[in-house]
Amino acid sequence: MPSTERFLDEIVLHTTAFANAVHAAGQEARVPSCPEWSVRDLADHLGGVHRWCASTVSRPGEKLVRRGPTEPPMPAGDDDMSTWLLEGAAAVTQAIRAVDEDTLVGGFGRLVPVSFWARRQCHETLVHRADAEIAAGQDPLPDVDPVIAVDAIDEHLEMVVRGASRRPGLQGDGATLHLHATDEGLRDGAGEWVVTLGADGPVVEHAHRKSDTAVRGPARALLSVLTGREGPEDAGVDVLGAADLLTRWREHGAV
Repeated sequence: MPSTERFLDEIVLHTTAFANAVHAAGQEARVPSCPEWSVRDLADHLGGVHRWCASTVSRPGEKLVRRGPTEPPMPAGDDDMSTWLLEGAAAVTQAIRAVDEDTLVGGFGRLVPVSFWARRQCHETLVHRADAEIAAGQDPLPDVDPVIAVDAIDEHLEMVVRGASRRPGLQGDGATLHLHATDEGLRDGAGEWVVTLGADGPVVEHAHRKSDTAVRGPARALLSVLTGREGPEDAGVDVLGAADLLTRWREHGAV
């Protein structure tokens, strides 16, 4: 897993790309991957999440802070909005750097080390960057480091497994889905997963073996497909075997 410091650098990097995509799309454009939102709604969400997380991290030992109105609110103009977005990224990265990465802060139903939020906010920003780039008619995540994309897939799978009780559509009789990131340079088995849909929900392993369905492509494309941002044909991933198993994952596992 990348370091906390690496995640913090990535938050700023992807917020900058997000702001550029927002400017290119226009605030009133619709977001195909979040059909109820305009680009302005998407920007308000990400900037608000960054500030909410900064507030949570600044209160060690306390429960997760409930989100309220974002302060300061997002401005109307494009240039001011870009500044506001970058200020939100700065707020959350500075708040995390201000405490030891093992400090316990509010998390989802439990206290978590602050390093949890560095990773979570990196991948939150990354996926919403994809949303903004799709809204702008751009290819999503063209320059993301495969190592970061692979870790984002890891976290996505972990979150789905943790929420298995809320996803009965992912319970099954042992059908398997093999995910394979084809990027060069990935080491130590990174970039391959076998997901088994069992009676109690999905079980994930880092493994390579024949499965009912195989999905192959660059890590950034796998992330986009698994999280419901793009279809496999748009992302350019290969699907071999029972394609309906991937469709089932995208319907019930996308977050």
